[in-house]
Amino acid sequence: MDIAVVLAGGVGSRYGGDTPKQYCTINGKEVISYAIREARKSSLTDKVIVVCDKMYQKRIRDCYKVEVCDGGRSRNQSVSNALEYIVSRGYQCNKIIFLDSARPMIKASYIDSCMNKLDEYDCVITAQKIVDSLGRYGKISVDRENYYLIQTPEAFKFDVFCKNFDKNSTNTALCQFMPSADMIYQNFGMKQNFKITYQGDLEYIAQFLENN
Repeated sequence: MDIAVVLAGGVGSRYGGDTPKQYCTINGKEVISYAIREARKSSLTDKVIVVCDKMYQKRIRDCYKVEVCDGGRSRNQSVSNALEYIVSRGYQCNKIIFLDSARPMIKASYIDSCMNKLDEYDCVITAQKIVDSLGRYGKISVDRENYYLIQTPEAFKFDVFCKNFDKNSTNTALCQFMPSADMIYQNFGMKQNFKITYQGDLEYIAQFLENN
C-alpha cells in the first residue's frame, strides 16, 4: 500500500485572518481541495490521509471521502501523528508522500513521478534552483550553485523514513532526517509550485490555476 498524506494542521500565523489559509477559497474551491483531488487522482496512491485540527475532521472526511487524523502543535508532530495513525491501523505502507495543503498547483502526474522514483531512491524531494543572488551574513560572496530550495511534496520509502524520523527535531524539511545525501533524489520537475503564505497570494495563484 502506498499512501499520500496531506498536511493541513497549521494555523497560518503569517497569513492572518480568522480562517486558516488551507480552508480559504480560491476559484470557488477550498485551497486544500486541490491537493486532495490530485492525491486521489494519482495512479500510484492507494489511500489519502489528511492531518488536520479536530474541528475540521468530520467535514473533511465527509466532503472529500478521505481518512483524517489529528494535527500536531508543530509540523513534525503532525507528521508523527500520521505515521502513528498508519501503523495503528495495520496498514502495510511501502511508500509515503507528504503534500502541503497550501500548495494548490500540485498535479497527480507529478505525484506519480515522485512515487516512481522511489524504486531507485529512499527519498524524493521537490527541489527548485535558486535564480536570485544568494547572501549570507558575514560573507560577501556565496555560490548559489551549491544550494537549492526544498519544497513539498516529499516522498519516502516508509520503513526507512520511520526509522530515521524524530518528531522532536527542529528540522524544517523531512528529507533532512535521511542519514545520507545519496539516498535523496532532487526532483526539479515542478516549476510553479507556489505556496499560499500571505493573503495577497490567493489572487496571484488563482490566475495561474485558471490558466492551467
